[in-house]
Amino acid sequence: MFEIDTVKDYPVDYTECTNVAKVEIQQKARPELKRYLDSIDDYDKIFLGYPIWWSIPPMAVSTFLERYDFGGKKIFPFCTHEGSGLGGSVNYIKKICPKAVISDGLAIYGSQAGQSAAQVERWLKSKI
Repeated sequence: MFEIDTVKDYPVDYTECTNVAKVEIQQKARPELKRYLDSIDDYDKIFLGYPIWWSIPPMAVSTFLERYDFGGKKIFPFCTHEGSGLGGSVNYIKKICPKAVISDGLAIYGSQAGQSAAQVERWLKSKI
């Protein structure tokens, strides 16, 4: 398991965080990550989790995806949201990783994430 974690922390306050996210999207920012994997060669299946921010994953996910060659890899996106579902995130990932196979994703309401273990487990079992 690998956590995509930025050098600069995002605001804890929801509104402040969404404002920062919006600016990053507008600027096509690529926030620096605290660490990176040496390689993804040993992985065939990648479960990629993220929150939906303005219909797409956070720009830090772009930083991560653009660093590696996902050719021949299968990516399983999953996200939390508050009404947009997967939004445009699957198509966004397809553009960044055109040589990867992008599976059907899973979208969970962020406010219901704590009660979604069974749903997540069913989805995971259907993918492995």
